[in-house]
Amino acid sequence: MTRHYWMGGNRTYEQDRFFESSLDKDRWQKGDSPDDWDACWYTGMPDPEFFRYVGPERKINHIPGNNALTVKSRLYQSLLTLRDRVSLQDNGHDGLAERLQFFPRVYSMPGDYHAFQQEALDEPSKRWILKPKNAARGKGIQLVKDPADVPMDSSWMVQEYIENPHTMHGRKYVLRLYVAVTSIAPLRVYLYRQGFAKLASAPYDEENADNPYSYLTNPDVNALNLDADVPVEFVDLDRYRAWLREQGHDDEALFARVEDMVALTCLSAVESMRERSRVVGADTRGCYELLGIDCLVDSKLKPWVLECNLSPSLEVCAGPESGGDIEEGVKGSLVSDLVSLVGLNGKRETVPGASVEQRLILETENEQARAGNFKRLLPSENPAAYLPFYTLPRLEDWVVAKALSGNGLTQPTLQRRRAEDMISEDRVYVYDTRLGHLSVLNETASLIWLMATDGIPPDDIADALTQSARQNSVAEPDAWAIRRDVWNSLADWANNGFLVHANAGDTSASDLTSTGNIPLPQVSEPYSSVLECGGFHVELFTDSPAVVGRIGSLLVPLESKSSPGSRSRLEVVRDTPGYTLILDGKVMQSRLALSRVAPAIMVCLTGHAADEGDIIIDAGLVTRPEDPSSAVLVANGDPGLGDGPALALAKHLDANFGRALRIPAEPGTAMSALGLPAQVPSAKAGDPEVPGRFSLHSPTEGHEIALQPASLGVAAQEYRITTVLIPVPTSDQHENGLQAVSVSEALRYLIPGCCGPQGRPLDTAGFSRLAEWLETADRYLVATDNLDAVVHQLSGADRSEVDQAFGQ
Repeated sequence: MTRHYWMGGNRTYEQDRFFESSLDKDRWQKGDSPDDWDACWYTGMPDPEFFRYVGPERKINHIPGNNALTVKSRLYQSLLTLRDRVSLQDNGHDGLAERLQFFPRVYSMPGDYHAFQQEALDEPSKRWILKPKNAARGKGIQLVKDPADVPMDSSWMVQEYIENPHTMHGRKYVLRLYVAVTSIAPLRVYLYRQGFAKLASAPYDEENADNPYSYLTNPDVNALNLDADVPVEFVDLDRYRAWLREQGHDDEALFARVEDMVALTCLSAVESMRERSRVVGADTRGCYELLGIDCLVDSKLKPWVLECNLSPSLEVCAGPESGGDIEEGVKGSLVSDLVSLVGLNGKRETVPGASVEQRLILETENEQARAGNFKRLLPSENPAAYLPFYTLPRLEDWVVAKALSGNGLTQPTLQRRRAEDMISEDRVYVYDTRLGHLSVLNETASLIWLMATDGIPPDDIADALTQSARQNSVAEPDAWAIRRDVWNSLADWANNGFLVHANAGDTSASDLTSTGNIPLPQVSEPYSSVLECGGFHVELFTDSPAVVGRIGSLLVPLESKSSPGSRSRLEVVRDTPGYTLILDGKVMQSRLALSRVAPAIMVCLTGHAADEGDIIIDAGLVTRPEDPSSAVLVANGDPGLGDGPALALAKHLDANFGRALRIPAEPGTAMSALGLPAQVPSAKAGDPEVPGRFSLHSPTEGHEIALQPASLGVAAQEYRITTVLIPVPTSDQHENGLQAVSVSEALRYLIPGCCGPQGRPLDTAGFSRLAEWLETADRYLVATDNLDAVVHQLSGADRSEVDQAFGQ
């Protein structure tokens, strides 16, 4: 049967001709449209819809999510994330992290601008190179002359310049390596045995930073060097390695390091590719990728990965006298071997009755037999050398690795990393200590989590679940599906940072993201007010009458009654465009519209309200004027309700209102209110059940809220709180308006509004203290559509229950 191929994207004859000539003419015919193909050769990245119909019999030369490698700033982040995690796992014992010391530092604009400026100040002799994040062929690349002139636009990044490069005939060079990723489940990676050393067209000169032909090796750049006898020169890897041996160097040792570098680079992005493929609905059996990896070799013959190129150029750049004929031969053979490797010219081999596991092993073996001049790097002949670098191998990776090792591998075990768990009513609740999220696991996932965190390896967990399924079902359970679900669940949790290999250390790797702060001039001070928010005293300054008119009334309840010896300075500065918020000389937010200023100030105040060990809960407080020491905490996490229920309850009880609670670190110390403004959806501002005068604001573009000042006298007051109310929109399940809830259920509603110092999510100790405090409090779901019944239940004829609710 004749099959159809189609070529698309940023097409050129040079990019297409080798692919077209490599196809078996008896099997393939050119298709007429982008909808008519069984094999697609696309230059650049196709739209997601191209991937929806791929599969074993319909293949395309790209993998969704490949930008984790091919966008320069994302490549760095992929490798950095891998190195941080492996450093944690390794804990300095096995030297695994040392194998990842092959990529230069990168500062991504604009977020890393000030971190870069500090680095440039600390190391004035270090040189840097400026690159566009997503460009090719040397466009825009230049050495940084003055770090102060680096652009802040998001399309730029600054990369550490590798000093003392190895030179060939006095000229700097970069190795172009060709890498094929033929599968991501399992991960299969190949390095082509041929490639090129791309030479600069001028002698390397450390001092001549103004000559791009001396330090850049891109052929498109060097082709412009009219003074060079040979502006573009390619030396194929066979000749390069022979030259290294002539110079007395060990080329085998260098290329062993190169192969390890390539394998680990591709492995760093495999989970990003798997996740993106899942999102776009791609059957990755129909996806493969050819990458062009640029590798610099320094004077100590250490390889460094510089970038990975999507759809690497197949154009013949060098002239016949400078390697052009060899270049054409290498690139033609490269594509021909790639077509054979992915099976386009052959029939798909199947074994009737083979299990999924057997098919995976057979596919790997058959592909290896078609490899030609490609050398397989992953799966490795020594799988144990790479399995520790996976967050957790997927089942497909594990099955193939076991087969290659002769079943001599020990299963990985896992332990908690950035997660705490608690069990309630046969369910496990997992709290993400980094992001502050609380997840509820279903029954099966709960069993997997509990067994894994107890040190039971994945296949043993799967065996236990399969045995349980046999006992509870007449039909034979699908053992492979159960096994895959276990491995995938554990791998997903590991990728989210919940779990890590069990030989990891006790401390998590730091998040190495930097935030930049643009220094701005001081402003005049026609308006100032000292505010107190928890443990944070700050003097607010602005020279904008519009800002004062917009937010002044919201801040009155927060005005400090004391005069602290030291306090911070918060400035709202008129900028172009909008407003900039500056705290103690550091930019917190910029380009703010007037409607976004008040929410930005509240975020700043809340984020700094906690001292070390304190807990901040963003929820409503309803107090009673007759007893200033008691209050009820009312959750406000439902975006459709906000603080509306708390305001309505305060109206019914003739009570005062304030927002946000501070729980001090010291046990036995009274809790205090922050006194932030009430926040409700803008549609609720005119609701008669939600009293008061509101002003409209926009915390983010397209999202409008209404704010109302807290009651005077609430801020900074200490309260006794023994009742937590959680508003829900309907009373279908609790006719009397109240329904008791568990601690775990209460945590689900409160955790999104909780933070610690600097606005960080609660750490393990904070999460535990919050849960312990909730154990001591009465906890109820409250029906907002039956508030009269709620008040009746709380008050009663002699108000005994409302007294109890307010801690009396």
